[in-house]
Amino acid sequence: MVKKQGFTLIELLVVISVIALLLGLLLPALNKARDLARCAACQGNLKGYALATQMYCDDNDDMFCPREICYFASPDPLPGEEGLTNRIGMRWCNGNVCLRDHPEYAGPFFGYLKDARAFICPAFAILAAHGSEDPWYQEDGPKITHYRPWYNYTMNGYLSSAWSAIQQTVVRKRSLVKHPAQTYAYAEESPRVDTRYHSAGLNNPSLDPGSDAMIESWFATVGRNAWNVVPGQANIKFYDIIAGFHHAPSGDKVAGKGNCAFLDGHVAAHSRLETFGLAWPHGK
Repeated sequence: MVKKQGFTLIELLVVISVIALLLGLLLPALNKARDLARCAACQGNLKGYALATQMYCDDNDDMFCPREICYFASPDPLPGEEGLTNRIGMRWCNGNVCLRDHPEYAGPFFGYLKDARAFICPAFAILAAHGSEDPWYQEDGPKITHYRPWYNYTMNGYLSSAWSAIQQTVVRKRSLVKHPAQTYAYAEESPRVDTRYHSAGLNNPSLDPGSDAMIESWFATVGRNAWNVVPGQANIKFYDIIAGFHHAPSGDKVAGKGNCAFLDGHVAAHSRLETFGLAWPHGK
């Protein structure tokens, strides 16, 4: 009778090498497929925001909901916000005030978000699972008793606001926006910060590239074409930028694209470099 022999060491090494090679070929494709799936889910969420913006304007004499109450009805302290220096800036990750669980805290726009599948991108939820690089989060994050990132879609700060620093920029009526198909109503932000381009992560319900004074200084440098106002160039640095974690290059989670819901109803992904051009409501 012939005695059966097991695999030799060389044969085992060959098999392991083949498996490692196959994994090396398959993993990038799997990661890309996952990224595409998360991006598609995110765009589905933001489609609900685009529709909600249109419906709100239709019901309110073409006026935008002020950004200060696009999520919450009041800036006053809520249960679960005790001890937070910047409680409004922490609401995006404070599970104690999540509007899914506490609709009684919601502002007038929230009722129009019934068709939004979720308020947070699945890719963002993964990135924010271990916190944020935002300076406000660094101060207040450890104080939150129920850390739960639940939204990262923020309103274009130049569409209706009481913030005194942008009163020369702000537009409060939909019909006054020059190019609705090139102006986002809502865009997603990132928990990551790249100090060459911007100073804050997700720290309030709105996306604000900068103030009136900052805008004038940018235009004085690059001309009055909004597309020329690009962070990281000509000493231009924003407060906030469009998220960049979709289709991002390896190791740089702000250099890809972020999804945006536009005033004409469509949703598309755009680079952080387009943040100001797509936010600016006064024509390109």
